[in-house]
Amino acid sequence: MDLRIESIDYTPLINKLEERKLTSYQLEHQWGIPNKTIYNIRQGKIVTIETLAKLAYILDTDIGQLVNFQISVIQNADKY
Repeated sequence: MDLRIESIDYTPLINKLEERKLTSYQLEHQWGIPNKTIYNIRQGKIVTIETLAKLAYILDTDIGQLVNFQISVIQNADKY
C-alpha cells in the first residue's frame, strides 16, 4: 500500500497570517522564514515540517490547524 499526497491546502495558515497581519517581510526578518517559503506556501507547494512548526509557534496553534491534506491510498498488487 502506498500513500500519495494529492493536494495540500494552506488556506487555514494563510488566513491566520492575514488575521494577525503578519507580512512576508516580518516573517523573514523577525522569524527567519524566507520570503520564498511563504511564496511556496501560497503556491501550495510542500514545505518542511520544521517550517510548519515555526509557523504554528508564531501563530500559537497546532500544525494540524494550519494545513489540510488530500491523500490517496494506492493498493499494490502482491509481487509474489
